[in-house]
Amino acid sequence: MGTSLGGQASLHLCLRHPDVFGAAVCMSPAFSAGVLASVATLPEATFESKMIYLDNGGDVDEVKVPLVDVWDHVTTEHWWNPGYWWLDSQLQVAVDAMKFALDARNVKYEYKKIAGGRHNERAWACRIHKPMLFLYGDRDEDGNHVA
Repeated sequence: MGTSLGGQASLHLCLRHPDVFGAAVCMSPAFSAGVLASVATLPEATFESKMIYLDNGGDVDEVKVPLVDVWDHVTTEHWWNPGYWWLDSQLQVAVDAMKFALDARNVKYEYKKIAGGRHNERAWACRIHKPMLFLYGDRDEDGNHVA
């Protein structure tokens, strides 16, 4: 499980060491061309029985990431939490490319778009339950996540 470049690392490790890792969680991933190429070129067996979760925040339709959100930046516990209000929206192109590559290879994955979500630790902490339920939640007989 990783966030930002750690999300890319999570998927990269899962694909490069399929005998060790059975799942990858990529929250607000910053995918590079190299990892996209890996998905496009690795043998199909690499993806068998893999659990892949992708999510990211950013602008969605009329829901925009606010330029300034004082409560996201300053709390009594943490004096500073940069919002990176622009980053998930900028990373959307690479996330879409990864979804396209996974779809082209018929790889099963789960994707969540968090409308207005920021690219920071507080935002990821607020939605950590989503990948945890994906990894450890109940599934039906076809392996699909059950709410």
